[in-house]
Amino acid sequence: MKAYSILNHLNLSIRQKITFAFALPLFLMTLVATLLYVSSNRQSESARWVEHTHQVISQGNQLLRLLVDMETGERGYVITGNEVFLEPFNKAKKIWSSEIVSLTQLVSDNPEQVKRLIEIDTLQKQWLVKAAQKEIDARAKVTNSDLNTMKIVISMIEAQTGKDIIDQIRQIKSQFIQAENTLLLARNLSAKQAINNVKLTVFLGIVTTLLLAGFLSVYIYSYIAKTLQELVATTKRIASGDFDHSVKLNSKDEFYLLGQSFNSMAKSLKESIEKMESAVKVKTDFLANMSHEIRTPMNGILGMLTLLEDTNLSKQQIEYIESIRSCGDGLLVVINDILDISKLEAGKLDLEQHAFDLRLMVNETCYLLDAMASQKGITISISIDNKLPKYLLGDRLRIRQVLLNLLSNAIKFTNQGTVQLNVALNSLSEGDCSLMIEVIDQGIGIAAEDLDKLFKPFSQVDTSTTRLYGGTGLGLIICAQLIKQMGGNISVKSKQGQGSIFSLTLSLAVAEELLSNEQNPLINDKADLSSQFPLAILVAEDNKINQIIARKLFSKLGYKVDIAVNGLLAVTAVKNKSYDMIFMDMQMPEMDGVTATKEILKLAGKENIPIVAMTANVMADDKQRCIEAGMVGFVGKPINIDHIINEIIRLKSE
Repeated sequence: MKAYSILNHLNLSIRQKITFAFALPLFLMTLVATLLYVSSNRQSESARWVEHTHQVISQGNQLLRLLVDMETGERGYVITGNEVFLEPFNKAKKIWSSEIVSLTQLVSDNPEQVKRLIEIDTLQKQWLVKAAQKEIDARAKVTNSDLNTMKIVISMIEAQTGKDIIDQIRQIKSQFIQAENTLLLARNLSAKQAINNVKLTVFLGIVTTLLLAGFLSVYIYSYIAKTLQELVATTKRIASGDFDHSVKLNSKDEFYLLGQSFNSMAKSLKESIEKMESAVKVKTDFLANMSHEIRTPMNGILGMLTLLEDTNLSKQQIEYIESIRSCGDGLLVVINDILDISKLEAGKLDLEQHAFDLRLMVNETCYLLDAMASQKGITISISIDNKLPKYLLGDRLRIRQVLLNLLSNAIKFTNQGTVQLNVALNSLSEGDCSLMIEVIDQGIGIAAEDLDKLFKPFSQVDTSTTRLYGGTGLGLIICAQLIKQMGGNISVKSKQGQGSIFSLTLSLAVAEELLSNEQNPLINDKADLSSQFPLAILVAEDNKINQIIARKLFSKLGYKVDIAVNGLLAVTAVKNKSYDMIFMDMQMPEMDGVTATKEILKLAGKENIPIVAMTANVMADDKQRCIEAGMVGFVGKPINIDHIINEIIRLKSE
């Protein structure tokens, strides 16, 4: 009661009393936590030293066992002449040095123990030289009839040279183990003391804190209980989403102001949450869709570049380039429509209607994913109904987008086997074609209770699947919305562990003919650049895909370049070969491009090699760093072949 009286007469406001009641236990808990931390560290340190001492003793005993193996092996051979006894001798002799080094490292903090180990090692070597090896060599010369030599061996044994050394080793080893046992006893005692200190600290801290917290809690409750109950009730209603209830208090103290703040906060919070939820949904949908939509054609472009690397300038290469251009068209459509993609759900996205070759589009789509499937050892099988019209009218890029998504998912979730794409004719009437497209995989499948989640935004079958296979859960909802916008339907059948079948139906108009698109001419007139400027070129680039791109671009210009996968190898390459020009990436392992440039320009006779930055770091500061390092040109990524040509002409025409 006296304590209550003191608190009541402190003339503190409610805010100050609450702050005091909160701060005092917090301070005490912090103090206890600090003491506990210090005690725990001491306990951990003691435990580590105890474990360390056990390890030292164990390795010390191992050292003794090695010595015994050598001694008994040597004696057995000397007595019997049987070389089987030399096997443990040689084995122990072989690992003796490593055991000594390991044990010396363990006791490096104890000079006396290190000294003993040095003495043991020295005596062991003396024993080998003065006794063991001599006796072994002498015994090796003994034959059944050679009694004189055997007498020499016996005299060596009777001289007890080896025994004296071994006895010294045992004595020093005994001192070594005794010292460690003494340390172990002291460290065990220290560990026990640390444990007792921790227990005492925890006990006293908890008891004191609980008593103080209990006292302050009872005081605060008795002083402001009724008002707090109203505030707590209001807080719970706000937490549950009820922002319309207001706090009504008759008092005019801080609690009244707090109640008014609660009312204002609830109103503001309601408005803010509504705006935030709307904004977050729009923003999240937009960003997620953008990421997914851009990634699909980009994967296609990279896949075509990979295939393009292994081809010559032929009809086949032109087909690959056309496929890459097709991916670029798809990416361009995505970029142009990125703001409209969020309107799919409302059916407001405008779809294009152009004649296209269905079979070509299907084969092109599968071809784009062939590299992805090949990496997993999966086969993509295509079945197209021969009764289907050759040309249809619709949004080719959007249909291909859906197929790319379904096929890439099928490949992603299939570890082995085949992914089947079936395109069948449902019905064909005057001017209209109804078709069924199925994507069948042999993957992990989907549980029946999870099928409803597939076509819902931000919904995935299982979070563990998310971690293993990746994805945002937006791909299928985009497919569903696109097919719905086209007047079609998409569905799925699946069994867990047996694979899935995604089916979609579309009705498209039949087109009479396909309008030819003007093709962009390939760059064929720049191969003479290497004749005009014959150069030995080094490209420093760590990314494999970028290496492929660089090789092909320079190959188009008539150059066969050398590749260094990091800055360090670039410096080495320049030391071993004379180059006329270097294209240098900035960010690489081992040594970055800026450092590599500085090192190359320091080399004798290499001070004037033109080095051109070829990097994705295109900010002004990055360019300045390149200039300061000594680079004389800059080509940003994605690489444009014209920029490379301009740099070669500019630097070699000066």
